[in-house]
Amino acid sequence: MAKRTDLEYTVRWLPFQLNSEAAPQSNKLEMYMNKFGMSEEQAMQKSDWMKQKFADVGLPFNFRKTDLTGNTFDAHRVLTAAYAKGGPGAQDKACESLFNSYFVEGKAPSDPAVLKAAADAAGLDGFDASTAVNETKEEMQQGKRMGVSGVPHFVIYEEGSSRKQQLGGAQPPEEILGTLKQF
Repeated sequence: MAKRTDLEYTVRWLPFQLNSEAAPQSNKLEMYMNKFGMSEEQAMQKSDWMKQKFADVGLPFNFRKTDLTGNTFDAHRVLTAAYAKGGPGAQDKACESLFNSYFVEGKAPSDPAVLKAAADAAGLDGFDASTAVNETKEEMQQGKRMGVSGVPHFVIYEEGSSRKQQLGGAQPPEEILGTLKQF
């Protein structure tokens, strides 16, 4: 696929919770089995499929029976604070740390050590647990107003334009590039 070198873009990660009522930490395998009505064997097969999808784009992925999941609100607070302090670059560093902890190490996004590592990656020295609560809640409302119902969700627009294109769900690079060509 040809790369577009003529585009300048900014990535902004906005919060969205798939399950705002999730416990701080729970077993990821059990959650998948309950949420999707899968057997343990089916869930592990799905994880093999996910591992291949991650590998296809050069990313690591692990899934073990002991992996954890949990409420993501505090992780979103770190991302909101990272953007406020250091812009897109800091937010990307925090996000990469959170994704690695969750998708590779199997740690819950609410784990205090995970949150500290993400804050440190973004340069948020001494991140305070009370930081960015209201800002994060407001950002979540933005997604609701746009009709976001799942993740990932992409909103693509040209700076200063009211025209926006939205793509829901994981999309192949060709789909995203096709949308970018419309601008």
